[in-house]
Amino acid sequence: MKRNWYALFLLLLLGAGLWWASWYVRDASARTQLELRQAYACTLAEDYDAARQAFYTAAANTQARSRILLLLVRRNLVDQLNQTMATLPSYANRDNQADLAVEISRAMAQLNQMQASFFGF
Repeated sequence: MKRNWYALFLLLLLGAGLWWASWYVRDASARTQLELRQAYACTLAEDYDAARQAFYTAAANTQARSRILLLLVRRNLVDQLNQTMATLPSYANRDNQADLAVEISRAMAQLNQMQASFFGF
């Protein structure tokens, strides 16, 4: 009878771990997308210094989240996202509006791909 309880405990522990991992992947993606939208809004308002700082902050936050994401999704997806995020501050100026929009779209697509990699859809 004790074996059944141990098995049930391990099953519940595994289920809780999977739930937390799925929550973390969704939360990390949502936070990064929000930070990107806020930084891009600063660019559209032509506040380039604030936009550059917001993109630096978003890149640093994404790098910090990567420590756990590396345990949950494929490394190359996380590395590609970090590389894209690192380039965004250099595009936050008047001359690179179109390039910035493309790079933000790329980052959003990479976030969606990361979620699809974890959830399988």
